[in-house]
Formats: sequence, structure tokens, C-alpha cells
Amino acid sequence: MHLKSGLVAVLLLALVNAEPFKFDNYRVYTIAVQNDDQLNALKGLKTGPRFYEFIDEPKKSGQEIDIIVPPELHNEFESLVKEQELKIELSIPDLQKLIDRERPNKFASKAAEDFGWEDYHSVETIHEWLYSLEEQYEEVTVIKGGTTFEGREILGVNINRNPGQNPGIFIEANIHAREWITHASTTWIINKLLTATADEPGIFDIANNVNWYIFPLVNVDGYQYTRDHYRLWRKTRSTQGLICQGVDPNRNWGGYWEKGGIGSSDSMCSDTFAGSEEFSEVETRTLSEYVLSVRDNLNIYLAFHSAAQMILMPWGHTTDFIEDHNNQIELLEYTVNALTARHGTEYTYGPTYTTIYPTTGTSSDWAFYALGVPGFTYEFRGRNTETGERYSFVAPPDQIQPNAEEVLDSLVALVQKSRELGYM
Repeated sequence: MHLKSGLVAVLLLALVNAEPFKFDNYRVYTIAVQNDDQLNALKGLKTGPRFYEFIDEPKKSGQEIDIIVPPELHNEFESLVKEQELKIELSIPDLQKLIDRERPNKFASKAAEDFGWEDYHSVETIHEWLYSLEEQYEEVTVIKGGTTFEGREILGVNINRNPGQNPGIFIEANIHAREWITHASTTWIINKLLTATADEPGIFDIANNVNWYIFPLVNVDGYQYTRDHYRLWRKTRSTQGLICQGVDPNRNWGGYWEKGGIGSSDSMCSDTFAGSEEFSEVETRTLSEYVLSVRDNLNIYLAFHSAAQMILMPWGHTTDFIEDHNNQIELLEYTVNALTARHGTEYTYGPTYTTIYPTTGTSSDWAFYALGVPGFTYEFRGRNTETGERYSFVAPPDQIQPNAEEVLDSLVALVQKSRELGYM
């Protein structure tokens, strides 16, 4: 979505009033973009919190996108649908009602000992819980992956039961602030790795025989902002120019970084603003430095996002295949089949450019470029597999566990096939 100066004014007003922006009667429609005329019409819409907002920017014909329509524009949108003969589905009838379901215990304080997966926790509670794991399990070490613009720490855990022997997997989650289910599912997976028994042989195997570096909440400032002020904020919180804030942290990594052009924006107020230069953001710069510091221990890099139900591999900036394309496709096919087997959630997979859309400056592409290890981006489920209800980024907490279960199944398969193919 393109966030204009009007968005900044609204967000500042919300900050002053200490009240979150409300989405009452905002509707979310899913649009199947069928031709270039429809694509151009959608690109030409005025965007911002009192106007239209794209959850996924329209970039190519054949793409499926979600658009947020405020109540003031319901009639205008209906006219656009008729004029352009758009194929639409009403995905979310009232966005605020879905947001309200997301935090059933909004005003309850949580301590680490009460940590669970029936709600989305504060930054402080998540960090306290990570430290509590270090106290409980000798194989757990809290690790500091960097700092944020507002001075917070980026914390994760290293889980390693066989130091010096296990191959390593790095996981980063919630680099896009609004994708809450990524950090919640990641903490569920951390807990399961630590508590699995021999009765769960696949999970027990990867818990014992993989050196895990897991950061459940990378965009700490942005996540805090989504809780306090604007639920759909995506970027970091750095100052950009006079009126804009934030950089898309998953367009800011080195290695085929690009400001503007395909996959990113050079407009400072845009949701996909790539920054003034690669690693301009302290979050991406310091986290990348940490990754490089443990590079000799890493075999695979994973980035957790939502909500397109995909696993993506390099490249995002070109349609050219990587040299190891066939092996990585075989690996992803095996991984996705395992994910689907649990709850029936259907995923697609393949190179980023052709599977979802062109991107530049992403963390998983950087990992492949800089480290020479497979780098994959997960896009978690955006709907309830059982009921079919769409929720996009605003996943009700009852979706945390089923999502995490199927993702953990896929990690078991990923490790198994990676061993066969020589990646681990």
C-alpha cells in the first residue's frame, strides 16, 4: 500500500490522543486482477487510512490482492467494480470486529509464567519469556541480534543440545510489524522444540540435532506501534524526511538492494520504501552483522511472513534461476507436502519473482547471496483452513496453534530432505 502524508497526520493524531486508529465498517475485498486495464485502475486509486489501502500492492496481471475500503468509499468502490468488471470477494466485512477478536485479553497483564498462545503478547512479556527459557533449559541461550531505532533490543534464543556438532538453522519472524501470527507461531515452535519427547520422533530429532538461532520479533518498534496506534503498520519507525516514518525492513537488505524500480519504492511514505541505501536501518544492519558473526554455524536461513500461503526461494529481482534451482524446488515440494498433510492448508512454492511478485532487498535473498546457504521465505496462512474465513494479517489467536503445528511439521520435513540433498 502507498502511505501518503495524510496517513502521517492521522497517525500523529492517534499518538497524541493515545488511542488506536479504528477500522469500524472498513471492508476488505480480495480482487483477482485479470488484465492490465484493471491493474492500472487499481494503481491509480488514492491510498491512505481515510482512502483505499492495499494489503498487497497491485503489481501484475494474474495477481490476487486484498484492498481495504473505508465506509465513505463503499459506493465509489462498487462503481469501480462495475466499470472495470472486477472479480471480487468480500473477505472481511468489518475489519475492526476482526481486530477486536485478535486481542481477547487486551487489558490483562501477563507475566512470563502465564505465557500462552490464546493471545498476542507485549514486547516486554515476550522478552521476559525468552529469558525465562534460559533459566529453565541449559541448552537455551538468549541472544541479542541487534537494536532498533527507538533503542529496543532484538532478542532471540539459541537452542543447541550438541554444541560443535549440529548444523544450524536461522529463523527471523515479524520483520513486518503487522504480521503478528509470525512471532506467536515462532514462540509456539520454540516451546515445542524444548518440550518434545521421543513420542514425537520428528520434532524430537530436530530439537536434538539442529543448532537453532530463532528471533521471534525482529521489528520490535513497529510491532509496538501496531499494538498502540495503527494495526496495519508494516515498516520500521525511523524518521524519513519531514513527514514520513519508517523503511520496509524486508526491502533494506544488501545484495540486489534497489530503491524504486521493481519490488520496492523510492517514495519515503510508501509501505515498500527501501530506504536511502542498503542497510540504512539499524534493525537490518545490526541483525545482518549478527548473522555474519555466526555464519560458519548456519546451513539454512528462514524468514517467517504472512499471509499468502507460500514458501519462496531466490530470486526476487530476476526471473533467472539459481544454479541449484532443481534441488531447492525438490526440497520445497517435500516441505510443503508435509505442511499440508496436518490440516489441509494449501501452499504454493517457487522463486519469489514468479511465485508472488518481484522484490529486492529481502533477507532470505541476502542470506543466499551473502552466506551461500538456502534462504527461504514462508508466507503463513491467511485464512482459517477449517472454515474458510479469511483474515489476512489479522489472525484470530485460535489460528496460532494450527498454523504453528503445520509449520513445525514442515520444518521436520525440511531438515529431513536437506540432509538427503547435502544442505545439512
